[in-house]
Amino acid sequence: MMNKGFLKLGLAALAAGFLTIASPTFAADTAAGGTEFAPEAGIAHKSKNVSPPALALDAKGTIYVSYIEEEKEGTFVYLASSHDGGKNYGGAVRVNAPADAPSSLHASPSLALGNGGEVFIAWVTPKPGGEFAGDIKFSRSTDGGATFSAPVKVSDSTVPASVGFESMAVARDGKIYLAWLDGRERNEKNKGVSGTYFAASADGGKTFSANVRIDGNSCPCCRTALTVGADGAIHASWRKVFPNDVREIVVSSSRDGGKSFSAAAIVGNDKWVIAGCPHRGPSLGVADNGDLYAAWYSEGDGPPKIHIGKSVDGGKTFSKEDIKFQPGFFPDHPAIAIIGGGPVAVWEEVTPVMGRVMFAGMDGGAARQLSQGPRKSGYPAIAFNVGGDIAVGWSKDEMKITKTLVRAGRYRPYGR
Repeated sequence: MMNKGFLKLGLAALAAGFLTIASPTFAADTAAGGTEFAPEAGIAHKSKNVSPPALALDAKGTIYVSYIEEEKEGTFVYLASSHDGGKNYGGAVRVNAPADAPSSLHASPSLALGNGGEVFIAWVTPKPGGEFAGDIKFSRSTDGGATFSAPVKVSDSTVPASVGFESMAVARDGKIYLAWLDGRERNEKNKGVSGTYFAASADGGKTFSANVRIDGNSCPCCRTALTVGADGAIHASWRKVFPNDVREIVVSSSRDGGKSFSAAAIVGNDKWVIAGCPHRGPSLGVADNGDLYAAWYSEGDGPPKIHIGKSVDGGKTFSKEDIKFQPGFFPDHPAIAIIGGGPVAVWEEVTPVMGRVMFAGMDGGAARQLSQGPRKSGYPAIAFNVGGDIAVGWSKDEMKITKTLVRAGRYRPYGR
């Protein structure tokens, strides 16, 4: 269900796109000494039937872009990569066989990198027994994304159940964690109920543990978020349904490797009442000192807003502030990354006729537009590495096709 603010705007859903777009020579784009970005480049797809992108960036600066594309012979998860700082993207690799086709294009795949250079991708496939029944599938590459293993099943429900909106994180010890929304709790009395579930792999994604139920009464279409701290603490976030259709972003944490999770803590206390799923999940990140950050969308106090919160007590309580946006636009789909000990954010700003992707460091620097041209751009994703490289990707809606565009950059705090 679309929320009221965007129903008024009459926004269309965005997709992603395929074919390499030539990139101009690097020309730094700076704002008062802040982060530098090269011009946009990426993938021009053959049609509009493509999901938003997922991004990852390895220590060498290789940019990985994953998306789902619907073609005549089926629907496939793809991985494309750039080894020249985001100027060019090689031929995209199909991750799945037709038998493991993704269920839909409404959400990106989940993408993460292993500590040994592995590429991990997860997505949802249909499952017999119900219109929305599915399984979480996972595949890995040990050769830089050139080939992928046969997928393994992560969700272990024995009944047909809807699953999806998964998120993935990799710990410093190499363990792989997945969280997702799962409808196995539904029955004739509570048809709209979903739960938030979790699984872990300690063998590089060859097998996954029995699923752990983190919590129930989860908003069924707001994507989960997952992050792991330097101390190994796992933090999961999602939108939870409270009595009287109050829907709040919450966080739950585990300090025993995902065997158990804390009670869900409300992040923003927005008190947003909506009789339907907003289709807008949180973004999550944790600094090396344990400070936990969340970004999310809400209409709890009137018009659409995006917020960023900080917790210094391991996710028990959060501060809350608005991410500033330009008057006349509606903000949407925030995503954050923790770079240099603090958060940087990307988000959309939209009107009925245009959409643009914005970037700001939460260190006093002014927000700036990364997308170019009049066509609608949205669903931004952000990735970074320990060396200070950063990449922001998004979907751009063209007349007959859509594109997946990326701007690669070098992080530099404002004022330096």
